[in-house]
Amino acid sequence: MYLFNRSITVNIRSIDGKSITVDGFFLDSHHELCLTLGVDLESNTITSAEGEFRRAPHSDCGQTQEKIKKLIGVNLNRYVRKQIQAAVGLEQGCTHLTDLTLECVKGIIQAKFRLMHLNMETEDIQPQVQQYLAGSCRHYKKS
Repeated sequence: MYLFNRSITVNIRSIDGKSITVDGFFLDSHHELCLTLGVDLESNTITSAEGEFRRAPHSDCGQTQEKIKKLIGVNLNRYVRKQIQAAVGLEQGCTHLTDLTLECVKGIIQAKFRLMHLNMETEDIQPQVQQYLAGSCRHYKKS
């Protein structure tokens, strides 16, 4: 018997290659949260944010849903974690909404790499990926 379970799912789509829509879902034994973000790829900024707390363990958890709109304007180039925590986390927010948003941002990075593969030649992609991911894991260790 499992005492607890958690799943986080992120789906990303793009119609025009200039913006993306991110749908994030956080589901565990106590919570069900949904989040939809619009992101402008040129400015790398969140342009829209909607979400819903479908299930939460405490009656005041739902009040955090109002903070989702504060994600609009978050720039994904620097200090992302700090910006997201300030918008939806910390004492007046929700750690699970923060976690879901951060997972959505990780998905955005992967989606951008996929878009590169759709729009660029392989030899042009590799140097950009190498530079971006340098030092992030064993494969991309800095020389």
